[in-house]
Amino acid sequence: MGLPSININFQNGQLGQYLDTPDGVFGLLASAAAVSTTFVLNTPYMVRGMSQVAALGITPSVDNYVLYKALKEFYAEAGDGTELWLMGLAKTTKVSDWFTVDVITGKTPAEKLLDAANGKLTMLFTAFSPTGTYAPVITTGIDADVWAALPLAQTLAENYTQNRYAPFYTLFEGYAFDGNKTTVKDLLTLDYDRCQIMLGDTERRTATPPSKGAATGLLAGRKAKTPVNANPARTRDGAVNTLTAFILDIQAELYDVAALHDKGYVSFRNHTGRSGYFFTDDPTVTPVTDDYHYGTHRRTIDKAYRLAYGALIDFLLDDSTVNPNGTIDVMVAKTIETAVISAIGNNMKGELSIDTSDPKDLGVLCVVDLTNNVTSSSRLKLSKLQIKPRGYFRYIDVPLGFVPITN
Repeated sequence: MGLPSININFQNGQLGQYLDTPDGVFGLLASAAAVSTTFVLNTPYMVRGMSQVAALGITPSVDNYVLYKALKEFYAEAGDGTELWLMGLAKTTKVSDWFTVDVITGKTPAEKLLDAANGKLTMLFTAFSPTGTYAPVITTGIDADVWAALPLAQTLAENYTQNRYAPFYTLFEGYAFDGNKTTVKDLLTLDYDRCQIMLGDTERRTATPPSKGAATGLLAGRKAKTPVNANPARTRDGAVNTLTAFILDIQAELYDVAALHDKGYVSFRNHTGRSGYFFTDDPTVTPVTDDYHYGTHRRTIDKAYRLAYGALIDFLLDDSTVNPNGTIDVMVAKTIETAVISAIGNNMKGELSIDTSDPKDLGVLCVVDLTNNVTSSSRLKLSKLQIKPRGYFRYIDVPLGFVPITN
């Protein structure tokens, strides 16, 4: 029958004492060169700022320029003190290799970083910098290896969530984007709700060394310092910490970033009357109709998942009074419901929608199935566990006009 366990399934089509939840603890997978004994490849490290990055010996040298840049931009946004896990991988490996299961160990390289952080990581992001001999094969606008990595990363995230109760998703660079907004693949036709792709960098394609990736460090840093419900493109959080943003060699404001947005990519934009650059939005690689099309929804539901698991694990292999027909006692069920609602609602205040007229509403609906025969099945069932999402003002309509003159 398998080990006693808790099975939490994500639904789609629905739209006191606080825990220290790791909302913004992320992991960076990057091409790198080893630095003596201070920075060894395929070895997880945890840092909290650029001084610790320097202690590892990671500098903006040619070999580790992209890695250093990603770390510097991450901390420019997130700020010193933010926990970040990182692992360097050989420059002879591809991004898809980082998510490919090793036939000997039965695990992917990415899992080594995830395991080292003991399930704390809620997002991975990549910084690819291969050897000079690497020749990307451009397929529908981007290096074909990115397309190969998506299903692998999706499978890893789904399996890790099921087996370790530690959901996460991965932010990829649209590596070697050819700049053609018309032929680049439409991400809205794909179904990878645990993947996200960014186009655009803080340096030009023709910079030295050439920039073929994206400023994933900036986006990850913005997410790391904000609540799970906060869109990284939210204007009231201010401009991103960069003075430059490019799509290849074109300044972002001179490129048709709306076309990239319409195909589901994250990029940079300007706002009239506001200085600096902002992100366009926060889509995942899914159709717009998917409940988890936005990273905000992905992060919010993943946080609720972790909290629900934490509340329910206390009841695993517990015993309780049952009715003559084997069903759970209503008072015991109420205790369980309250525990779950409190765990999620109290730890996600401000991140969920609530009924402001009801002081008891925490934005969580939890119902234990009172018809299930616990005695014969040894199974506690929840018939409902839902959270109320926040609404987002993506479009604002204003009927501006003059006040009519009356005689």
